[in-house]
Amino acid sequence: MTHEPAPTAWPAALALGVTLAALGVATSWLLIVAGALLAVIALAGWIVDMTREQEAEHR
Repeated sequence: MTHEPAPTAWPAALALGVTLAALGVATSWLLIVAGALLAVIALAGWIVDMTREQEAEHR
């Protein structure tokens, strides 16, 4: 039996953060910092969601 992960907005937030950081390379260091910060937060949130989901499956 296969299990599909629950929908989450974290991948979109990660993509936005990477996009902002890349745009910041051409424009402003503030965008680089904001994009990198958003990307790190989104990646951490996504990992936490997936970890919780895996733990719930094994209970």
